[in-house]
Amino acid sequence: MVKYEVGVPQCGPASFRYSQRCGDGAVVISLAGELDIAVAELEPLLRRVAESGPAPTIVLDMSELGFIDAYSVAVIVSAWKAAKARGRVLRVDGLQGQPARVFQLVGLEPLLAGRPCRDSSKGNVGAR
Repeated sequence: MVKYEVGVPQCGPASFRYSQRCGDGAVVISLAGELDIAVAELEPLLRRVAESGPAPTIVLDMSELGFIDAYSVAVIVSAWKAAKARGRVLRVDGLQGQPARVFQLVGLEPLLAGRPCRDSSKGNVGAR
């Protein structure tokens, strides 16, 4: 008999990693791999840092992120709103590839991107 777990892809576990560090007045959360609805730990982490983190600036480093879904974008926007309501800044750095295209398509690039987004297949998509 084959055993299945709900929420775990049968082709293998989702590839997502994150790390957090503080310095120079900012909390930097580096995201790598694929960020989708199955990554439940991101939402409480972002909420906690946005509401009561040790620094006034929160940077989401997405330079190693290869995929992001709509749910995860909504989580980031929610954290941005929570940070803003408390006088903090949340910005996204290192957008490239599919995540850069998603942020550009939904109009979040000018709002959240700390630096111009890069799309390796089309050059700098952050340039206007």
